[in-house]
Amino acid sequence: MVSARPAPVPPSDDDSPWLSSQQAAAMLGVQRASLYAYVSRGLLQAHRQPGLSGHVYARIDVQRLARQRQTVRNPAQLARSTLDWGTPVLRSAITQVAQGQLYYRGRDALQWAQHASLEDTAALLLGQPIAAEPDSARRATPKAATAQPLPQPRPPEQVLRAWHSLPAQEPKLAQPGWPQPLLQQMLGVLTGLPSCDKAQPASEQLIHQQLAALWQVDAVGENILRQALVLCADHELNASSFAARVVASTGARLHASLGAGLAALTGPLHGGMTAVIDQHWDDWHAARRSSEALPPSLAQLLADTRINGSPHYCAGFGHPLYPAGDPRSQRLLRLLPAHAQRHALLAAVHHHTGLHPSLDYALVAIQRGLGLPAGAAFVLFALGRTAGWLAHALEQRDSGQLIRPRAQYVGLPAETDAQAEAPATADTSAGRIPGRIIRF
Repeated sequence: MVSARPAPVPPSDDDSPWLSSQQAAAMLGVQRASLYAYVSRGLLQAHRQPGLSGHVYARIDVQRLARQRQTVRNPAQLARSTLDWGTPVLRSAITQVAQGQLYYRGRDALQWAQHASLEDTAALLLGQPIAAEPDSARRATPKAATAQPLPQPRPPEQVLRAWHSLPAQEPKLAQPGWPQPLLQQMLGVLTGLPSCDKAQPASEQLIHQQLAALWQVDAVGENILRQALVLCADHELNASSFAARVVASTGARLHASLGAGLAALTGPLHGGMTAVIDQHWDDWHAARRSSEALPPSLAQLLADTRINGSPHYCAGFGHPLYPAGDPRSQRLLRLLPAHAQRHALLAAVHHHTGLHPSLDYALVAIQRGLGLPAGAAFVLFALGRTAGWLAHALEQRDSGQLIRPRAQYVGLPAETDAQAEAPATADTSAGRIPGRIIRF
């Protein structure tokens, strides 16, 4: 006789971020054997936490898996979930996130980042031929810039104005290396380099070399900048890449698609999160032991995000696609010198929430660790992601598909035929004339 599955139970009132195997199985409504099967299939991560016996499971990961199981059994809920880390909705051959790893057209992105430049990565994402020798090895490292006032990264609103003030010229896609002038333009509007604000041939220096000279970092710092740009290049259907695809699907020029991606990136739940992290950095990393409570500002942001319905990521910690930690942030943080306060904060966050640092956090750590100007983290994010926006815009354009989803109407009931045929009467007290609504 097959034993009945236990009924799913709501989360307990316990604020602990960790669940025992029994608690996790009960929340999912399965036997513990099924729970272990989820772990073996990579759907759930088992952890060892000091002071807790046996394996434990992050509450947020179990809740995520429970919601996924519910949407599969509910077609209407499944359709809604496609817009919130749910079922894939578009076919793409550019980037894959699978089993906690990131791949650019089938290549392991972390391995690729060890040697490639942003220019190499743009060619890879666009499906262009890749040179046998990476760009980063073909071009000489520039000499350090002479002492002079350095242009500061522009605030996002100025970046958007500068981008849309540029002439919207469509590149000749058949021309070798055509993405480089667009990358140069984006470099200019982000950093305030006047020579890059206008359309011009690609520089003899690679993007990461130009940044290294501009921000006056050594060879070690230059390598970190290069890898950060490469690992920011694309991340499947993130909000900014999806925005670029929507605009491209209308037949708009690439310049408009890049502008849409850039606008979406500035939001505080996307690339704009770097500014939030930078604002609280000193408070979060004040000298503390790893066992202490979280800094009040971070604890509040985590609580606010959970209230808003997104317990899987907040203020630079956690990512729904990487329950075991974002490999991009793990790589970039390892490249930086050891930092006791940063290590203590990350240990405290994981102990209290089960969350790992995200890419946003790592970019701000690079900005702080290399002594870069404020806003440099956003520059790296936007400049790297430009390669992905181009690839997504062209892939969407080539598909010939207009992105136009349907809405599930939840407003006022439709008017009856009698109401629709009633004559319109003036309503001067309201300052309007009610009448039949024209619907498109």
